[in-house]
Formats: sequence, structure tokens, C-alpha cells
Amino acid sequence: MLGQQVIDFYHGLVESELRQSPFDLSSKGAFEVWQGLARGVLSGILGDTPSERIDFGLERQTVEETESYVRERLVYWTRPGLQACAYLLTPKNVRYPVPAVLCLHGHSGGGKDECIDPNSAYRGFAKQFAEQGLVAFVPDQIGFGERALPQDNVTYNVLVHGLNMLGHTLIGVRYWDLVRALDLMESLDAVDPKRMGVMGLSLGGEMAMFVGALQTRIAATCVSCYLTSHLNTFLDRPHCTCGHLRDLARHFEHVDIAAMIAPRPLFLEAGRKDVSFPHEDTEAIVHDLGPIYQAYGAPATHTGIHVHDGGHEIATTHSVPWMCDRLREAS
Repeated sequence: MLGQQVIDFYHGLVESELRQSPFDLSSKGAFEVWQGLARGVLSGILGDTPSERIDFGLERQTVEETESYVRERLVYWTRPGLQACAYLLTPKNVRYPVPAVLCLHGHSGGGKDECIDPNSAYRGFAKQFAEQGLVAFVPDQIGFGERALPQDNVTYNVLVHGLNMLGHTLIGVRYWDLVRALDLMESLDAVDPKRMGVMGLSLGGEMAMFVGALQTRIAATCVSCYLTSHLNTFLDRPHCTCGHLRDLARHFEHVDIAAMIAPRPLFLEAGRKDVSFPHEDTEAIVHDLGPIYQAYGAPATHTGIHVHDGGHEIATTHSVPWMCDRLREAS
């Protein structure tokens, strides 16, 4: 009985405290004021970011060349004491500059390598973009690929919670890595900085959501197997610690973060067999965002969804062509 009281107390808090800063569409002016304030709140939730952008100290090495693209391995500094690495896939036989996509993996040991592997849950989506004539920038996120943590007392969970104790978040550190990735992409002669998109699966979808919400230079966003709701995921069942950011659910539901992307193009992908992120919630988000896009007179193609028959994976059959089309038409 006493244990059940704790559960009931928790559910009461969820009901009373969830989503205290929902998007306001009473008018376009009110919505834009809400967006500005909401982005400030969300930035604060992610934690402190560097006050200055340091020199990249960029290192480049060609690791593959095919008939359609060149793949390079990049190493660059994102903040003092922290380097990132990425693959850069630059298409051949095109007229530069071209659109570019920041391609993000989730919890996968292979990191960036899985984004170019057609047999992975990512279906090699980054390579598909390059083969379609777009630049693909594919970083390793902290904890995976070449950035996997060494065997040490500081495990992944210690890192997550220790950063929280120090006024930072792992998601916020990753976010700044991706801000710097966008800066680097903008500096490349092959990239049209007005036609940059972001796409990711799972944790990569979460980061695509945050990048799309906070970085208005992103022309199109695709989130695969993440955008659903706090209520039916992180607040309801055991989940990865990456989604548990202090005060995030208190202020916003997933739909509100997605509303920070609107009316820029947004495509959602979900799997019917994905037990972690219910596709019904993904479909509800597209429905709930509809009035925002209508208020701005956005084309119907600015929003889209594909619910595929798979699980926690990217299908690419609809999402990749959608991203290519939206970036090619961006100005």
C-alpha cells in the first residue's frame, strides 16, 4: 500500500506538472513570441554552452572514393579540450554548392559507420544522400564509434549524471558539437548554407529535433523513431537516460519542441513495431502541428509522415526523397 502511494503521488505530479509552456497559436504574433521565449527556455534546459567558437584545427583524410562520391574522415575541435570526428561524403559530378544533410546516429556501437551501412537499421541513409547529389556530414556522437568511452570509473551513466550535477547536460554537450558541425558545413565550398537539413534515428532523432528547434538555419528536419510524447515514453516506462532532462517535460511536450521547428519543413518517421516510441503519438503530432503550417500558408509538402511496418529503424523510402526535395527547393 505505501509503495503504491508513491506511484500514485508520481502520477499526480505528471498530471499536474506536465507541459506548462504549450505553444500558443492564438495569433501568428503570439506564436512567434512563444517561439522566441520557448527557445530560450529550451536552451537553458540543455545547459551551459561555450561563449566563443574556437578554431576547428580541421584535419581531413580521404578514406573512400566511388563513382558518385568521395568520403573523408574529419577531425575538428568543438570546444577547448574536446575534438569530434565525422565522415564527410561529397558527391561527384554535380555543380557546387549543393544542399547538405547532418546525418545523426543513435545508440549504436558503430556510430557514424552505421549511417553508411545499407544493412544497418539506418539503411545507409547518409550514403543515399551522397548518391543523390547532396553532401552528407556524419559525426560520431559522444559515447559511440571513435568517441566510445574507455574502460574507466566514468561510465556512460556517470557521465550523464555527473554533467547534470555540474550545470551541464550530455545532450547539451552533444548539441554544441552539432552546432559546430553546422558551422563547419557552412564553411565548405561544396555546401549551400541556405539549404542544410538534419536527420537522425532514435538519439539521433532527438538531437535532430533539438537542432531543428534551436537552429533556424536548418531548412528541413527529419526525425525518425523519436518524436512521440514524454507522457507515453520517458515518463511512463524504463528508457534511455538521454531523454531525461531536468524540467523538460515540465515545460514542453514533444509537440511543443516540434512547434519550434514550424513552419519550416518537418518529416516524421515511425515504425509500427517500435515498442519504445508509439507511432500513434507520432501521427498525433503531425495532426496537432497542422494549424501552425496552415496559419503560415505553408505548402502541404512542408509536413509529412511515414509509418512503416518495421521497428526502431529508418525506412528511407519516403524520408530521404522528401529531404532531397525540400532542400533542393529551399532558398
